[in-house]
Amino acid sequence: MRQTFAILLICFIVTSGRTQAFDEFLARVAAAPDSEKPAFVDSFMNAAPQFPLVESDTLLYFIFRGNASSVTVLGDFNDWDSSACPMTRITGTDLWYCSEVFESDARLDYQFVLNGSYWILDPLNPNKVEGGYGANSELRMPAYAPAPEIDYYSDIPHGIITDTLFYNAGLGNSRTMKVYLPPGYSTSADSFCVILFHDGLDFLSLGKANNILDYLIAHKEIQPVIGVFIPAVDRPREYAGDLIPLYISLVVDEIMPWVEQKYRVKTNAQMHATLGVSNGGNIALWLGVTHPEVFGNVAALSSNVQHSIPGILQNGPMLNLRFYLDIGTYDIPELIPLVQDLRRILQYHGYVYQHREYHEGHSWGNWRAHVDNALELFFPYSKRN
Repeated sequence: MRQTFAILLICFIVTSGRTQAFDEFLARVAAAPDSEKPAFVDSFMNAAPQFPLVESDTLLYFIFRGNASSVTVLGDFNDWDSSACPMTRITGTDLWYCSEVFESDARLDYQFVLNGSYWILDPLNPNKVEGGYGANSELRMPAYAPAPEIDYYSDIPHGIITDTLFYNAGLGNSRTMKVYLPPGYSTSADSFCVILFHDGLDFLSLGKANNILDYLIAHKEIQPVIGVFIPAVDRPREYAGDLIPLYISLVVDEIMPWVEQKYRVKTNAQMHATLGVSNGGNIALWLGVTHPEVFGNVAALSSNVQHSIPGILQNGPMLNLRFYLDIGTYDIPELIPLVQDLRRILQYHGYVYQHREYHEGHSWGNWRAHVDNALELFFPYSKRN
């Protein structure tokens, strides 16, 4: 009986057209004597090709096996609400499950919560992604294509990263700023484009920005560029609060002149970009709309958009700016309409922009995979470079 069931289970899990496979498994377990249910579960766990279990490209089953009084799934797809996706335990077993439907190309962060308070990664899923609060399990639906540029490749040239301690009297603080110099910088007499990253240290550690720059330059998808990575010190106030004017002054009046003096940087604003995520996108937008003579390119990913920014673009003169915007369909709900409204204003006024939506959430796993879009828009490779 057990051997026959295991063979049958393997067949309906690994063959195509298996929409009802897990439902059939549930029905068979429910009909089995209690003494045989653990063996049914063992056979299922051994036969399943991967976890979470996906059927028909969009139907997904989260699976957990273990002793608990309750198990829930929380993540990007339910705005990290620990009560939104309770798992069901199969009677007479230690197997828990819940089902969701996602787009076939979705990529989402999630965790399990046991007994209402104990957060864990999915023990059955080898994919995880680092975030600002630690690692999460990573759900990759079948049509999701991982971004090759985030990985490190030993067989391509690599830029070098230097750092400097930058003190600002107005803000009364210091920060360690890092600068990426592209391969060949030291042996070239050329001047280079420059892109300034807010949350700069996170962009290196979590966003893999140096790997991205190395890859895109090596594959001639962008011009060689200098990357300037500025960390926040008082992030909420500098990026979206009362310290915005002082932070803008730090960037425009001190950091960019220092970069232009120390490195061979093209001085045309159209060769300068500023990029950020979430509130970092908000300050990138502020820098662009208030100082288009410094930054001609602005990238804002999953961005907050304070209301004065659309007002400047809506009511002021046309600015010499290009924009890259993107947002996740599972992003912070309050941000989605802000980005969509900004896109409509850019379109109405004839700005050069690119706007993309992804079936992802508010996560470094999302952002790091799409930095290349902004770089390729702002600094496309040309044989003349």
